[in-house]
Amino acid sequence: MIEKKNIPAQIPRGGGWSYAAASFGKNVLVTDTTLFNKILEFNETEKTVIIESGVTLRQLLEWGLTKKLFYPVLPGFPEITIGGCIAGNVHGKNPLKDGTFKEHLLWIELYHPRHGYQKIEPNSQIFDATCGGLGLTGIITKAKLQLYSLPSDRIKIVPTAVNSLKDAALILEKNKDSDIAYSWHNGSSYAHFEEGVVRICSFEKGFHEKESFIPKNPSRLPKSSFPKSFWGKFTTAQANSFGRNIELKQGTVTKNIFQGFFPFTQKAKWFYFLYGSEGFRVYQILVSNENIKKFLDDLTELIKDLKPNLTIIVLKPFRGDQKFLQFCGNGMSVILEIKNSISDQNFLSKLDELTIYHHAIPYIIKDSRLSKRITEECYPEYAQFKEFLKKIDPDRIFKSEISQRLDL
Repeated sequence: MIEKKNIPAQIPRGGGWSYAAASFGKNVLVTDTTLFNKILEFNETEKTVIIESGVTLRQLLEWGLTKKLFYPVLPGFPEITIGGCIAGNVHGKNPLKDGTFKEHLLWIELYHPRHGYQKIEPNSQIFDATCGGLGLTGIITKAKLQLYSLPSDRIKIVPTAVNSLKDAALILEKNKDSDIAYSWHNGSSYAHFEEGVVRICSFEKGFHEKESFIPKNPSRLPKSSFPKSFWGKFTTAQANSFGRNIELKQGTVTKNIFQGFFPFTQKAKWFYFLYGSEGFRVYQILVSNENIKKFLDDLTELIKDLKPNLTIIVLKPFRGDQKFLQFCGNGMSVILEIKNSISDQNFLSKLDELTIYHHAIPYIIKDSRLSKRITEECYPEYAQFKEFLKKIDPDRIFKSEISQRLDL
C-alpha cells in the first residue's frame, strides 16, 4: 500500500464529452488517459478483445469492421473513450435489447494509488461501483469486451409518424428486438408539440461498402460564436415540423453504420451549433414501465403550463439491473433538450420534483445543475455508494466537480 502523503486529489479524463464536469474539479489533478489507446489482445474464437481505456468508439468500430465484429452498446458520439463509457455506464440506441455498457464487459483493470492494479469482474461491488461510478473508484486502465458478429456495414432506418409521446412509447415497446429504436419529438409548445418520428432500424444483410467510410480524423462539433440562440419557440416548432416532414417524405433510408450509430457527426451537429454561445442543457431521466404513462401526462401538462424553451424530446426503451449510481433499469428514458436560459430554471426545478414524485432517476453525467438532494432522493443506493467509496478510498483521492457537488 502506498503512503497517503504525496498523493494529490485527482480524477481520470477520457474524451471529455460528458455534459457535466465528470473529469475535473477544484484543486483536482486531471489524469489524461487518451494516449492509452492500444488494442492489446484479440481472441477470434471467443470474439473477445482486451483494449486500453483510451481507445475511442471510432477506433473500436473501425477495427471491429475488419473482423466483422462489433460492440453493441454505442452512445451517440464516436470520440468517447471506452474508459468514459464504463465510468458513465453509457447506453446505445436500443437499451431494451442490448442493455447498458456494463452488460458486455468481461473484466476491468482498475488502478488506485493505494491498492495498485486489480482486475475486477462482474457480480462484485467494486465492478458495480466502477460501472457508472464517474471515475471515483480509480483509473480504468484496461477492459475485456465481449464482441458480436456484425451482420452488415449498413443500417436500414424506417421512420413512423407519431403525434404524441405516449403513441411513440407504445411503438417502441413493441420493437424491443430492433437493432436501433428511439423517437424524437418537437418540444416547442408554440405549435406541433409532441409531434415526432419513431425510428426503427435494423442491419441490412451483407457488406456493401467498397471503401472505408469511417473518418480517419477525430470528429468535432463546431463551436458557435452566435451571441444568441437561434432556437426560440417559433423557430423550434417550424424547424422540427419541417425536418419531420422531410424525413417522412424520404421514407425508409439506408446508411452506413458510422452514420447510423453516430448521427451527431452528420447534419444533426448543426442543430447544436444554432444554440449559440449560450449553449443548451439536457435533462435525461429513466421512468419505470409502471409510471411512464402517468409521467408523460404530467410532463406534457407541465410543458403546456410553463412553456419552456424546449427544442427536442427523445424517448428510448430501457432494461437493466440498477446498482449504486448506474443509469439503468426497466422503463423508458426521456431526454429533454432545452436552451440554456435563466427563465427556464423554474421549469427545471418543477421537473426535478416530478422526477422524485414518479420515482425516476436522473442521468448524472447529463445534468450539470443536479443537486445532492435530488440525487439522494432518486437513487436508492446513493448512501451505499458513498459508504463504499469511503471504504476503498478513505482519503478520498479521487474527486471531481460532480463528487463535490453531490457530496460523494
